[in-house]
Amino acid sequence: MNATPSVTSNVLWNALNTAGTLVFGLVTSIVLARILGPAEIGRYHYWVWVARFLVLFSSPGLTQAMTRFGAEHLGKGDRQTASALFMRLFVIELAIGTLVAASTFIYALTAPLQEVTALVLVALSVLPAVVERHFHAAVTGSQDFRFLSQIGLTANLLFSVTAIVAVSLGFGLHALLLILLARRVVQLLLIGWKLPVYFSLRGAHRIPMPPDLLRRVLLYCRDVTLILIIDSILYDRSELFFLRRFATDSEIAYYSQSFELAIKAMAIPAIVSGVLIPSFSSLVGQQDRKRFGDLHYSSYRILALIAMPIGLGGAAVAPAFVKLYGPDFFEMAPVLAILLVGNIVGALAAISATVLHSVERQNIIVRLGFTVAVINIGLDFLLIPSFGAVGAAIANSGSQLISGVVGIAYTVHYLDLPFPFRALGRIGLAALASAAAAWLVSLWLGGLVLAIFAGILAYPVALRFFAALDESDQSLLNRLTPYLPRSVIPLYQGLIDFVLAK
Repeated sequence: MNATPSVTSNVLWNALNTAGTLVFGLVTSIVLARILGPAEIGRYHYWVWVARFLVLFSSPGLTQAMTRFGAEHLGKGDRQTASALFMRLFVIELAIGTLVAASTFIYALTAPLQEVTALVLVALSVLPAVVERHFHAAVTGSQDFRFLSQIGLTANLLFSVTAIVAVSLGFGLHALLLILLARRVVQLLLIGWKLPVYFSLRGAHRIPMPPDLLRRVLLYCRDVTLILIIDSILYDRSELFFLRRFATDSEIAYYSQSFELAIKAMAIPAIVSGVLIPSFSSLVGQQDRKRFGDLHYSSYRILALIAMPIGLGGAAVAPAFVKLYGPDFFEMAPVLAILLVGNIVGALAAISATVLHSVERQNIIVRLGFTVAVINIGLDFLLIPSFGAVGAAIANSGSQLISGVVGIAYTVHYLDLPFPFRALGRIGLAALASAAAAWLVSLWLGGLVLAIFAGILAYPVALRFFAALDESDQSLLNRLTPYLPRSVIPLYQGLIDFVLAK
């Protein structure tokens, strides 16, 4: 299959999958938390994190290499080389995954009795997860995002329904881990059924691979592994390791649920930043420095336009939002608020990371990441024993703040690029005004929906009042129009005209 799906189609399906994941994840999270309570849901989140860590250890950059180089050779019509790469990386991942799973089984024999069942289920999940990730990476390289989104939505729906039914019938942690394992198996079977459309699997292990390609894959895996190690500390709830030792299972629940909500909230600006990413690389190829600088300048304003109200507004309504989880989760509110505000800088820093990748300065990201990872671990040791989940949130948000500010400052200085300090300040003021409106409504009327609605209404008015955007942003905002449903486009254009009106 040589037809490549359009970028617009891929973005739409990615957006649909993201929206579905947000809805299913939020509903499931709330129901499970209300039924199981903080301690049990905290234990569940801890073991899910352990399983994810083991799977990451079983695949050091190999799935990313499958997507990167599989896409390259499928794009050239070289199906044989793509198939050979698929099979060789698959064998390596199976070997490492088997070793990791076996080691986990052996460790389970020496673990405390109350942890043995969970460890066995985690060990059983390693190989299915490794296989599913590899299959997913291969199909991602084929750019069939419609199929992957359909599989993701189906699997998330089945998991949500099954998990809710299981806990409603009185089952707990071990049943949820078993259902999670079943979801992995279903996903790998469904994706595996589609693989022969793109790859010649029969006899693929006998197809020779060019030595130059092997060298490139190894170098790529090395760099990606370093970045994954950093990301696992900064962006994958490494604080759970310290919370498990210095705090309670309930504190794990407060932090893990808040972390997941904050990450999902910032999935919206991530979609927008993904649309902007190819433009930087294209302008580097064209050596158009002026347009590169203009795009850099406007991109921060567009990302801030989305991320700031989400972070600040979410923090304002956090006390009202956690009521959805029940009275046992009221202590989660400050944790959620801190992480939502902290993730604003992380969302903006995606621009600097993209720019550094486009000019082939990834080594700066690695060096900065290792430094900040060390700082993060130090803050975890310092804050978590005394402040629990709140300390974990401060440590993570503080690390993201340091990483984001230094990364942005280096990019601006190294490439001598303009940075919209004044515009970001005005957008920040508008977002604060919007958050204040949402907070006042939640305080006076006590309704979450009304508070969110008030914040949404107040935001464009505040943007217009503070003159946060100007005509130079209009073309960039209009570029997002093709990625919106047709029914939303008139409202979107009307909002742009209202905010930019003088």
